[in-house]
Amino acid sequence: MKPLEVTGRDLAPAAVADVARRGAPVVLAAAAEARIHEGEHRLRTLVQAGRPIYGLTTGVGALDARIIGLETNREQQRALLRSHAAGVGAPMDRDEVRAMLLARLNALAGGVSGVRLAVGRALVALLNSPVVPHVPRRGSVGASDMAPLAHASLVLAGEGRAFVDGVLLAGRDALHRAGLTPICPEMRDAFALINGPAQSAGLGALAIVDAWRLVRTSEVATALTMAALGSRRDFLDARLEPLRAHPGTAQSASCLRSMLAEEGAEARHMPLREPLSTRGAPQVHGALRYAIASAERVVSAELNASVDNPVVLQDGWSTNSSGLPHAQHLALALDSLRVAAVSMAVMSERRIARLLDPNHSGGLPAFLVHVNARPGVDSGLMIAQYTAAAVVAELHATGVPASVQSLPVCGNSEDHAPMTALAAVQLARCIRLAQTVSAIELLVAAQGVDLSKWAVPPALAPFHALVRERVPVLVEDRLLGDDLAAIEALVRDDVWADALPRD
Repeated sequence: MKPLEVTGRDLAPAAVADVARRGAPVVLAAAAEARIHEGEHRLRTLVQAGRPIYGLTTGVGALDARIIGLETNREQQRALLRSHAAGVGAPMDRDEVRAMLLARLNALAGGVSGVRLAVGRALVALLNSPVVPHVPRRGSVGASDMAPLAHASLVLAGEGRAFVDGVLLAGRDALHRAGLTPICPEMRDAFALINGPAQSAGLGALAIVDAWRLVRTSEVATALTMAALGSRRDFLDARLEPLRAHPGTAQSASCLRSMLAEEGAEARHMPLREPLSTRGAPQVHGALRYAIASAERVVSAELNASVDNPVVLQDGWSTNSSGLPHAQHLALALDSLRVAAVSMAVMSERRIARLLDPNHSGGLPAFLVHVNARPGVDSGLMIAQYTAAAVVAELHATGVPASVQSLPVCGNSEDHAPMTALAAVQLARCIRLAQTVSAIELLVAAQGVDLSKWAVPPALAPFHALVRERVPVLVEDRLLGDDLAAIEALVRDDVWADALPRD
């Protein structure tokens, strides 16, 4: 793949996904290298002038009144990495770690941290190697993602642990296997590596990419459900567009309308009004589209922010009391996106239930039991709705905003925390669960289409075919969990993403 040039100015969520998931190489732009080098020089000038520098000539947190001599600088920086590597829980996934590292590299490229250029180049080499630091998922309160960044940064210094081709090794051994040399942190290298919401921003970037796929997948599932039910479509009429209050709603209605267009469509003889799980779909999908677009703006801004404390600006001005690492905007945006995704999944489960209920499915057999099935023996897709309901219940349980869960830390010297990392982790979990619900709807809707009297609109036929490539029509009962897993894998596959409609 074409290398991503890291400039500190224009990193987008899609580019983060290219590096984190598809292995796109990275290079540090010449202008970014120059800014980093100049920032290091400005920092050294301040130190030589006797200016106190937080986390370099002082302790950190509530210990910031303690003066640290330069003769212990290297010991201090290495100790900072060890003490802050206090994460717990299962390790972050490979793509999540890489997204976090890229986010921090881009922030350092702004040149206000005073970090040495050797550190930036070491991050580039790490991202271009098969080494993936072992980073426990939990430990950040969002006013800098220090714990996860410290675990990752220890590997740069030849400590910690890391995966190489799936094998967990000591950090130094992992670097050696990849032909990399550990760095020796000095000045404020270590502290600069662990400041800022890079875990949150990296996970947020991946979530944006996944959320766009999710909303488009849900629109395909909605259209396939409508095709199976022979639903009325007048609520999608283009003449309603001037009356729609929100652009995302109009985009969703247009997408559904284009997928359901067909030549010589038969008149539908359903009730006068569609249930809100179909006629309200453009509103719910539109709200999700709006939430994704809003979160994308915030995530992109955070990815390209030169976040640190202290900072040393180009004119030589510096502060030890920057609040830049506090990521409240990001926490709120990720929470809002999560709520919107939950609402979409709730509506999807209702359409699944309708497809399986003979009282509301317009003549489809109960639980979509095939006409050639064994009467009374085969249950069809009955339990698929149970699974969808269980997943939606789990989504309900994630609905409490993380951004209001502040708890003071560090002896009350840091007395407000946005819990941005929790918001990001919860969002990633939510999107994955919502994808599962959409996958269940696709599986059920495909069976409905096969048993329906209505023809599949041409624009939907390729999606129905993709489902059938993975899972055949259900005639007699078989292990339903395998079918569900196959469609879950499909909606996360690039072949599905490539087929999805674009606005």
